[in-house]
Amino acid sequence: MTRQELVRESLKYVEDHLDGALSVQDMALQAGYSPSRFSRIFREAMGMAPMEYVKKRKLIHASQEILKGKKIIDAAMDMGYASHSGFTKAFCQEFGFSPAFLKAMRMHLEEGGGAMNHVFMKQTDLHVTKEELLVQLKQRIAENRIDVGEDEIQAVYDEAVRAYEGKIRYSGDEYVTHPLNVALILADMEAEADCVLAGMLCDVLKKTDRKPEGLKIPQKVRELVVEVGRADAGQKDHPDRNVILIMMAERLHNMRTVEFMDEKTWKKKAAETVEVFLPLAARLGNEKLTAELNDLALKYL
Repeated sequence: MTRQELVRESLKYVEDHLDGALSVQDMALQAGYSPSRFSRIFREAMGMAPMEYVKKRKLIHASQEILKGKKIIDAAMDMGYASHSGFTKAFCQEFGFSPAFLKAMRMHLEEGGGAMNHVFMKQTDLHVTKEELLVQLKQRIAENRIDVGEDEIQAVYDEAVRAYEGKIRYSGDEYVTHPLNVALILADMEAEADCVLAGMLCDVLKKTDRKPEGLKIPQKVRELVVEVGRADAGQKDHPDRNVILIMMAERLHNMRTVEFMDEKTWKKKAAETVEVFLPLAARLGNEKLTAELNDLALKYL
């Protein structure tokens, strides 16, 4: 078993046994390693200790169940917590607020279109048009005080629409909605202006016949687009943080919409996400990005 396979199988094992008393010894035994060696390999791949990961997954799962209407104490006991107080303490440490607050806000969160917004990053609805996405992008950029003017946003958007014209996603939507969603994710991550703008053309050199010199966009944005086009999906040590951010945002949106692809592609992208993108997300220190990628990957493995 390779290290990548070990981590992938370990994540599946954890997910299948969340309602049990998981231990490092259990995880190491099913992987065929000593606890110390298993812990070292797991930490290197995931950026955290095995039991820290188990705790996070238990709390996320409990959070999902509470939002579905389960009683707090029942959700706590299902995840192995012996008392309401112990669960509440762990929950507050992880999310910054109590499970009672989450329960009270349940209807509000659902009406807001994202019951897991406290755990995952903001999402757009499926099949949103490119025009609606542009409006949202301008709003997110303004909210996060990213230093770029509307004229520049509009110019890069117009170039993206021209570049991807005629291309359709598996979902039936215009292809340009994918890079626009990537730019939205980058804006939510409060990335630099050039990085957000480059997100609107994240895969233009791979998906179209456009050449870098033919893109009517600012020079720094063009340079980022070129670097992303050259980057290998499996590259874990790219020197440019902005390139990594764009790759991560693109993978997140792809995983959000992977259901429109065939099952073989699901599994391939889910495995890549576990082996390559989860460690990158952990290294970036973005907990919401890490949690959502983790959740999506486990769904499609």
